[in-house]
Amino acid sequence: MAKIYYTLITLLFCTNLYAASCCGGGSSASSLIVGDHLQEWTFSTLLRSDIGQTNNNGQALMDADNNKDQTFTTSVEYKKLFGERAQGNMSLNFTQKESKRLGKNETSSGLGDLGLGTFYEAVTNYSYNEWLPRLFVGAKFIIPFGENNFNSKKELRTDIRGTGFYKLDIPFVAVKNEWKLSATPQYLPKQKNLSSTYAFTTAGSYTYSFNDEFDFSTTLQWNYLADKKYQTQNLVSGQYWDITLAPMWMFTKTTSVNLSYTDSTLLGKSRNSALYRSVSVGMTWSELL
Repeated sequence: MAKIYYTLITLLFCTNLYAASCCGGGSSASSLIVGDHLQEWTFSTLLRSDIGQTNNNGQALMDADNNKDQTFTTSVEYKKLFGERAQGNMSLNFTQKESKRLGKNETSSGLGDLGLGTFYEAVTNYSYNEWLPRLFVGAKFIIPFGENNFNSKKELRTDIRGTGFYKLDIPFVAVKNEWKLSATPQYLPKQKNLSSTYAFTTAGSYTYSFNDEFDFSTTLQWNYLADKKYQTQNLVSGQYWDITLAPMWMFTKTTSVNLSYTDSTLLGKSRNSALYRSVSVGMTWSELL
């Protein structure tokens, strides 16, 4: 069927790119083409609101009503097939942040993260098998243009845009009909007074098609960052869950509109992580094979 499920992937994982800007968590590497398209461009905007923080014991420390931490992100991503199994992708975003806290108001804007990635379809399903999924193996290198939580130069940390760390993602993505599962080990080399460490993200999503034009996807993702050392200070691991709800309208064979809502406060235990909600809207243009 010409209708493809990849049109939601970009927004589903793009929102998670900012889910832990202080610690390099989240995954953007799972964006890939799984349908009959040669290339695609995705343009999206995202609004995120941070509403609190969890400590090492998982206790939620909610912000006061007069506090405000909002992030507005504009992103562009390009993906292209190279042959029958290989593909590449590139993403870049521009971020504006506003923070009101302790009677102070601070704003900042600039480039966020540059992502350069590739995927290879290691297991195909050209001869259809009822149980065998397609398996993609990839790599994505994240180059930060903003600061991270440890090296912020702003009093209210509005210069934190994206992960804030150099990071290598090694995603494994299995796709079978309406289901998609991904596991992404992440390596953070030694940088900016931070010792080398690793992170891990796993996600599962299900897409329900109402008809040839409308889809609705749900994604559940778990993010983990291992123990690390900043200068001489030992920092314990952190983790959080988030869930994404995303409708999609494909109004032509090559163009779709994507919406999504992501929330880190609904499911699972969170520790040493921000509590946030975000909404995004985007458009994907594709070239058919």
